[in-house]
Amino acid sequence: MVYEDTYRLRQINDLKIQKDLNSISLLKKCIGESKEQTNKMTSLLDGIEIRLSGLHDLIVPVYDSTNNLQIKHSNLERAVVQLDNILEYYDAVKNLSVVIQAGPGQDIKTYLNQMDKLKSAIQYFSINKNKSQKSENEELWMKGKMNVDREFESFLNKFNVIKANFTNDLDNVDNGKIFGPKENDLNQMKCIMEWFKKTEPTHLDKLYEKIINNRSQLILDNLKNIKGKTNSLKNSGNSVAYNLSHSNSSQFAKRNSLAPQSPVSNLNTSLNDNADSKRSTLRSRLTENLFSSNDSKRKVSKANLNDSYSNSSAQLNKLTTISNFDEEIEINNCSKFTQLIEKTLLSFQTEVNFIFKLIESDKQMAMRLMGCIYEPVLRFLNTESERLANNAKQISKKSTSKYIISLLDILSKMVKTKPKFLEIFEQSTLKTSRHLNKINQMYIELFVNFEKACVEYFKDVLDSIRSDTQTIHQNGNIHPLTTETLTYIDNVLPFDVIAGFISSVVVSKDSNQLMPSELEIKLRREASEKNIANFKRIAYQVQSIPEKKVYREQLADYFYRLFLYLNYNLKKKADCYHDQNLKYIFLLNNVHKIRKALSNVPNIKKENIDQFDSLVELFVLANKMDLKNHYETEMLNYKREYSKCWSKLMSFIRDLIDRNPLSGEKLKDKDRQMLKDRFSGFNKEFEEIYEAQKRYYIPSEQHELAEEIRQDNVLYVGLQYQKFYDIYSRYNFATNRDKYVKYTPNALNAMLREFFTAF
Repeated sequence: MVYEDTYRLRQINDLKIQKDLNSISLLKKCIGESKEQTNKMTSLLDGIEIRLSGLHDLIVPVYDSTNNLQIKHSNLERAVVQLDNILEYYDAVKNLSVVIQAGPGQDIKTYLNQMDKLKSAIQYFSINKNKSQKSENEELWMKGKMNVDREFESFLNKFNVIKANFTNDLDNVDNGKIFGPKENDLNQMKCIMEWFKKTEPTHLDKLYEKIINNRSQLILDNLKNIKGKTNSLKNSGNSVAYNLSHSNSSQFAKRNSLAPQSPVSNLNTSLNDNADSKRSTLRSRLTENLFSSNDSKRKVSKANLNDSYSNSSAQLNKLTTISNFDEEIEINNCSKFTQLIEKTLLSFQTEVNFIFKLIESDKQMAMRLMGCIYEPVLRFLNTESERLANNAKQISKKSTSKYIISLLDILSKMVKTKPKFLEIFEQSTLKTSRHLNKINQMYIELFVNFEKACVEYFKDVLDSIRSDTQTIHQNGNIHPLTTETLTYIDNVLPFDVIAGFISSVVVSKDSNQLMPSELEIKLRREASEKNIANFKRIAYQVQSIPEKKVYREQLADYFYRLFLYLNYNLKKKADCYHDQNLKYIFLLNNVHKIRKALSNVPNIKKENIDQFDSLVELFVLANKMDLKNHYETEMLNYKREYSKCWSKLMSFIRDLIDRNPLSGEKLKDKDRQMLKDRFSGFNKEFEEIYEAQKRYYIPSEQHELAEEIRQDNVLYVGLQYQKFYDIYSRYNFATNRDKYVKYTPNALNAMLREFFTAF
């Protein structure tokens, strides 16, 4: 059994071995066939390689020849093109003359491409030194450049600032209305500037000059349209236009002569040179002092400070003194000046938008241009402000004039727009140079001109009230000086904070030693040293109630001084009356009118008051109501002095009222004579007083004063006469009794009520 199994296993293994051997034989056979195929393929590839090598030897020379032919063909084509270009250069004048001389029209890009061709011809003839052809092309080039300049100006003129019928909404300027429909024109201008920047950079200075002159003149023209055809404005406008063209042309002429490499550096150099040339002027010194951080270390003489303002307006003063001063016209001009300020602000806002859109790629250059645009406009406004301020000197009767209202109104309107002006200057003027300081100083001089005029005006009113020589009324009526003073106070009171700032200069201890302009600048400088932010506003542009309170107290002090001078002058005038009774009626008339202005004290808290409706509120704030008490006391004193006019009259009856010397009905001769003398003396004295005081006058506006005095007379004289009459009229002391007893008490009282009715 075991044997059989072994045999079977052996057979199986033999079969496997035989199978493996067969597989090996087959594999060997396949390998042999593969080698045979490999040898055949190798032989075939060797043949192909030999043939390719022969083909390469044939093709390489052909390729090299073809390449040489291509190079020669390319050179020939390039030579033909250059020859064509050269021929175009020679025919450039002929081919481009009509197009160039016709101007750009609406297609500025095509025109500039033609100009580029002309520029290339000029460069070619410059290199090849063909002077005749070069001169012909340069002549046409200059004409083309002039056409481009004119086209630039025409585009520039389309961007006019808002016309004279402008809106008062200074916060909302609709840029779309100004630039939206003309966006294509703006792009054309940008294209021209970019083209000049590439082809002729130095010519950009002339474009900048055109921009400055054009934009400044457009603003000035619009301001003149608002002002109207006033001769003074025409004269000042002409001078400004001359200064504008003269100063700007000189600046840019200097740049062109230097032939700088870059228009930016060129303009920068010119502006710096211009600033350096003016650095020695007095106004520039003022600018240094006001804006420098080391103000306390610098000293400016009084003469220089005064000259800085007087020299600029010396010629203007001569013109204004020669011309006749029409107050109504000039008040109207003051009203128009406030419109000029608002229009200028609106124009500046518009110009900033325009210039910064036009020169988007160079913000610094846009800032330089804006500074040059601001300057002639501010110079124009300064000239007009000086003229309006100098008009105040020609007013002979300042207390009655309403011109001060116009000046204070201008200041109040300027205060409202001042933060916006300074914001514009801050954002659109270079801060790295002194130009921002100069523009700010020119703007602040507008305030200084009017402030100086108001300070002098306030001082002159004080002096005129103290030294007024107007004649008195013969009937004791209110003196015009009183009415004028109260009217003047009513005119100034609505501008309480601004007027308070002016008053702070007038009533200051240093007001006699320092000129107003110096003191004003000194105040500003001190404020800027303490806190630079304070210089961003005028001293009276305050917001907090404590700050306002300071200046209102100054105004109250000024008004208080006015009343003191008025009281002093009225007493002097009262001494001119020979009739002492009329003297006190005169004083009562005037004091009562003043007292009325100080009556009706409101129930207010002085710390919280923000707006004033009356003089009383101002005096309550400043603790000046002792003045009202003073006038109350004066009224009592004057009434007491007036009542003395009855002393002689009352001497006829007073002692007989207190003591009756008559013992019975039967009178002695001496008693009858005594009564005759007393009645006749009383009648005569009363008639004299009656005739005199009928000519005294208390106006109907002060009827309460007249009633007070009449009632006092009735109570004092009428009551005493009633007693006297009741006692002694019953006596039969005369045959013709009516000759002596002429007046009944009722008749006497009626006559007393006829006093003060003269006119």
